[in-house]
Amino acid sequence: MLTKNKEKVHFIGIGGIGMSAIAMVLHSHGFTITGSDIAKSSKTTQLEDLGIKVYYGHDKKNIEDNTTVVVNSTAISLLNYEMVEAKKRRIPMVSRGEMLAEVMRLRYGIAISGAHGKTTTTSLISQILMNTEYNPVCIIGGNHFNLKNNAHCEGCSSKYLVCEADESDGSFLKLSPVLNVVTNIDNDHLDYYGNIENIRVAFLEFINKIPFYGASFLCFENETVRDLAKSANKKYFSYGFSSDYDFYVDKSSIKIEAPYTSFKAYKNNNLIGEFKVPILGEHNILNTLASIALSVYLEVDIDSIKKSLMSFQGVGRRLNILYDKEITIFDDYAHHPTEIKASLKALRDTYKDRRIIAIFQPHRYSRTKLIFNEFVAAFNDSDIVIITEIYSAGELPIVGITGKALSLGVRENHSNVIYVENIEEIENILDTKKENNDIIITLGAGNIVKVGESYAKRLYES
Repeated sequence: MLTKNKEKVHFIGIGGIGMSAIAMVLHSHGFTITGSDIAKSSKTTQLEDLGIKVYYGHDKKNIEDNTTVVVNSTAISLLNYEMVEAKKRRIPMVSRGEMLAEVMRLRYGIAISGAHGKTTTTSLISQILMNTEYNPVCIIGGNHFNLKNNAHCEGCSSKYLVCEADESDGSFLKLSPVLNVVTNIDNDHLDYYGNIENIRVAFLEFINKIPFYGASFLCFENETVRDLAKSANKKYFSYGFSSDYDFYVDKSSIKIEAPYTSFKAYKNNNLIGEFKVPILGEHNILNTLASIALSVYLEVDIDSIKKSLMSFQGVGRRLNILYDKEITIFDDYAHHPTEIKASLKALRDTYKDRRIIAIFQPHRYSRTKLIFNEFVAAFNDSDIVIITEIYSAGELPIVGITGKALSLGVRENHSNVIYVENIEEIENILDTKKENNDIIITLGAGNIVKVGESYAKRLYES
């Protein structure tokens, strides 16, 4: 790793969820940290409260004297003023993924990857291990509500690191974990990979990168993961809902009493125990099972696992309840058809007799285009669908790919679809459509959460 006090590390886009976590961990280790971002946010405020200097707006002057290295994400343009200045001054530039690899280099790394569920799984594993002698450094792709943060580095003395491994830009292959988890593989980030076969190749490399003394935990409920396991040349454990797997949950044991789900988990057909966790949905049962399996492998006491899971408060934008009175408002980060279907099914299974109003903000023109047909069929567990215009995330528009076009496609499979060009219009629509006992959920990776938060605030104040 870098040599701590001699190093000054500058983060471009420091307010990002992944960048800020690494910045906090390096700061806690004694590095001098600076950063820049477009605008002030709750995350940059949190960084400033720690004593980290944050510049607002991008300017070459933000690269201070004696800066040792500049960290950037793939979202940062090569024409960024700070990138240009760093290159001019011959300051080394590394990606977020490379810096995470440096943090992991001298530790026993535990990396969680997959198309969906990695943030929740990382948070659950962190929750369990933080309450043991392992007490790892944790780097999470979301705000862990128990921590009120997306990073944990208490004392910084632990040789263990739990982190979310981002596959979106291939950077997870820079990591060298001892243990890893693959929650699933899906046709996301095709703008980077091009096709599903390239995604398979990358994940197989990730699985086979572990050392001979390590292990992978692979979700066999995902067909692609199950198939890739045939080519794995390192130790792995399977998990899912079948008694044929190394770790499994007996589906008949699942009980839902919102907001809790309980189930019995087994290892090699031997009962590990009955667990209760405040999460909903089969996809989250699988995420919890992964955390149990890995913790059992590390010989964590079963009672300790149970207590940690019971006390789990959740992670930001993952089926969070924003309001729960005459109606219930949820918010979820789901921006891929598989995630949308999983979240809506979780609500349908939990609240069988209640109407569900799904409000979806598509994210990126490229993603909407590449998996358009999958989006069209993703909303069958909702009663009313409201679709907004696409959140560009910096992309240029693609002719014919619009929120309105998507709403027309969804309408072919759904009888009640509303297109809304401006998200500011949604609250008025909800006023006319909602009924007592309804479930409302905002879905998407853009700024759609603001609609749910604003509507919940207005209802609380009325």
